[in-house]
Amino acid sequence: MRRRAFLLFMTLGIILLYFPGAYSAEFIEVYNPAGVRSDGVYVDKLLKRTMVELGKNRPPLAGNFPEGKVEKVLIQGDVLTEVNALFYKRGWTDGLPIVPPIPERVKDMLRGADLDPDFVVATLEPMNGQGTVEKIAVNAVMAGCRPEYMPILMAAVEAIANPAFDLRGIATTTSPDIPMLIVSGPVSRQLDINSGTNALGRGWKANATISRALHLIIQNIGGSWPDVTDMSTLGHPGDFSMMVAENEKANPWNPIHMDLGFPKSANVVTVLAAEGTHSVYGIGRNSEGFLKMIADYLAGMDRAYRSTLLLIIAQDTAQMLAKDGWTKEKISHFIKENARLPFFKYKERFLDPGMARIPGGVPNWILQTKDAQALIPSPMIDQLLILVSGGPGEKSLLVSGWVYGKVLSKEIRLPANWRELLEEGKHQ
Repeated sequence: MRRRAFLLFMTLGIILLYFPGAYSAEFIEVYNPAGVRSDGVYVDKLLKRTMVELGKNRPPLAGNFPEGKVEKVLIQGDVLTEVNALFYKRGWTDGLPIVPPIPERVKDMLRGADLDPDFVVATLEPMNGQGTVEKIAVNAVMAGCRPEYMPILMAAVEAIANPAFDLRGIATTTSPDIPMLIVSGPVSRQLDINSGTNALGRGWKANATISRALHLIIQNIGGSWPDVTDMSTLGHPGDFSMMVAENEKANPWNPIHMDLGFPKSANVVTVLAAEGTHSVYGIGRNSEGFLKMIADYLAGMDRAYRSTLLLIIAQDTAQMLAKDGWTKEKISHFIKENARLPFFKYKERFLDPGMARIPGGVPNWILQTKDAQALIPSPMIDQLLILVSGGPGEKSLLVSGWVYGKVLSKEIRLPANWRELLEEGKHQ
């Protein structure tokens, strides 16, 4: 027995000598990103119950975690790999690698918000998780944000929590709608948010991580889980990230936040429930030709009503329009007046199949129309927003919004240490 024990001891010694990491293990602390309701119940527990009722088994470790802000996780290999695997199985990631929310990183992120960590910024649908400053910071760490991004993120959380935005509908619908962020004001320059070439594309940390963090917040704090509460038929690639800033230098008109009622000097984040993008090719067209093309596209849309449409005008086209005397008001009026269908087509497309989803029903004057050639507005638009963004060129975009919710904007409140955060950010 002693000889066998001795041999085992020697064998372990040799293994540890030549392979020192073979039996190493350590505990690390990580923050829990999941939402907690006002009654103290974790949204994951309710989601797990829903999964059982629906016969779903993904994510496999849903609701399987110790309750509390921080937990100790046993790591036997690479920290990044093991934390990612654990969080993925619990349903806490978007499928891409996340940054482990260890206490040091969360503490650093909280410097971007001069509020108590337990302060509830907003309660988020669909499962009513409380978006505390700390929970927002945890998800911001996971998304790869910097502390100076927190003011934009908190303002965006406030905006999507407004009932008029209809987060419950957006987070659970079968439609492909996702929250799109638009940032305007001096803060976009200060944080190097891309508003030029490839403004909606890859390559800019602020654009990618702030928007990604908002989606993780909706997923983890609000409880919008794919195939459990989020029932989008096809989904949307913007579910990972979709954010743009206004190109102030190239914009010949007032900034978009002034159109939304804010002073010119304000920093504002606007949230739009975006359905998708449609490229508008303006090369070779004059101002009126460009706007008629926009109107023709809108008249061919699949809905009779749109609460919001966003027209992102490329800078070269914006300069052409402004030079020809077109203001935002004139552009909006022209598009709405020219986006029309003959009544017989309108009737075939929307009335006969019962697809005219207009809140309150189809206006009586349309139903009472007798002239088959009478031109009917299609779609009816509550709000047409115009944004100048992107690099040189004449390729603009149309973004159609969620049919029921409204566009919401919030002024971004900067913390007292803002200048210090910006100075630190220059060296990162």
